[in-house]
Amino acid sequence: MTHASSLTSQALLVTGAPGWLCDALLPRLAGARVRCLIHRSLPDARVAAWRKEHPEVTETAPGDMLDPASLKAACQGLGGGMVLHAAGLIHVRRTRDWYAVNRDGTLALARAAKEAGVRRFVYVSSNAAQGRAASPQVLLTEDMPCCPGSHYGRSKYQAEQGLLTLHDPGRFDVVVARPCMFYGPPVPQRHVDIFQRIRRGRLPLVGGGQYARSLTYIDDLVACVLLCLTHPKAPGEIFNVCDARAYTTREVCDAMAAALGVPAKFVPLPAFSAGIARAIDCALAAFGFYSMPFHLLGEANWNVGCSSKKAQDVLGFKPTVEVFEGYRRAVAWCKERKLLD
Repeated sequence: MTHASSLTSQALLVTGAPGWLCDALLPRLAGARVRCLIHRSLPDARVAAWRKEHPEVTETAPGDMLDPASLKAACQGLGGGMVLHAAGLIHVRRTRDWYAVNRDGTLALARAAKEAGVRRFVYVSSNAAQGRAASPQVLLTEDMPCCPGSHYGRSKYQAEQGLLTLHDPGRFDVVVARPCMFYGPPVPQRHVDIFQRIRRGRLPLVGGGQYARSLTYIDDLVACVLLCLTHPKAPGEIFNVCDARAYTTREVCDAMAAALGVPAKFVPLPAFSAGIARAIDCALAAFGFYSMPFHLLGEANWNVGCSSKKAQDVLGFKPTVEVFEGYRRAVAWCKERKLLD
C-alpha cells in the first residue's frame, strides 16, 4: 500500500532533479502538480531535454541551495502542498561545503516551505547520519544514539535535528528518510565505473569483505519515499530505508560479479589499510579538505548494517528486490545502453 493516489492534484516541490533518485521517482508522481527546483547553472538545452523525458513535471524553478531567496521563490504557491527534498552533496572539495548545502541549505528551504504554508516536508537524509554499528551482528535502528563518523554524516544529522525543531504536527509535518546505499537504474557513472573495475578484477576488497552493509534497490527506495510523502503515521518520524536483511561487502561484490558474468576476483587489502586511509582522511578533514579515495577506503572496514523494521511496521514498507536480482537488473540496463562495452 503506497497511498500514491493521495498525491493526485497535490502541489509538490521536488529538489535534486535532474538526479538519480528524482528521475526514478518522478514517473510515480503522475497526477500531482510537480515543480522541480533545478540548479540555475544547468544549461537550458539540458533542462529542455530532461523535461521531454519527464512530462509529469508541471514546471521548474531555477535556484541554488546556497541562495535562500531562490528557495523562497521556489516555495511560493505551495500552500497546503508538500516538499520532497532530495538535493544534497555527497562528494566535495572542502568539508565546509557539506554543511553549507546539506545542513544550512536544507534548513533555509524548510523555513521557506513552512512560511509558504507547506504541510509536509520529506527529507532524504542518509544512514551516515547515525554512524556505524559495533559489530556485523548489530543492526542500527532509529532509536539508537547517532554518532556520525564523517563531516558528511554530521551535516545530514544536524539537518535532521534542525528540521525536527521546525516540525509542527498537523501544520508543518517533517518526515526523515535515511536511505542506505542504493543502486539500480538509471545507473550513475560512478557505479558503471565500479562494474568496469569488477570486470577487470581490480576492485579492492578490504579484510575479506566481512563487514555488514545495508542496501536498497532504487524501486524500493522510491516506494518508501512515496509512503513518507503520504502515510498518515509518517510525520515526526525517522525511517531507515534498506533491505530486510544486511549483507556483507563480499556478498555485494559477488552479486555484482554474478550480474556481470565474471569470476569474483578482487584486489585483496588487509584490514589495517582502512585504518591508515581513515587517519589520512581525518588529517585532511582537520584542515578542511576532502579526498574521496581516502574517505571511501577509510570506511571500508565499518559495519553499517541497518534495520528497516520500523518502516515496515509503521508504513507498510516492503523491500522486494535483493542484491543478486537488483544488480542483475542494473547490469542489464547498462548493457542495453552499451555502457559496459
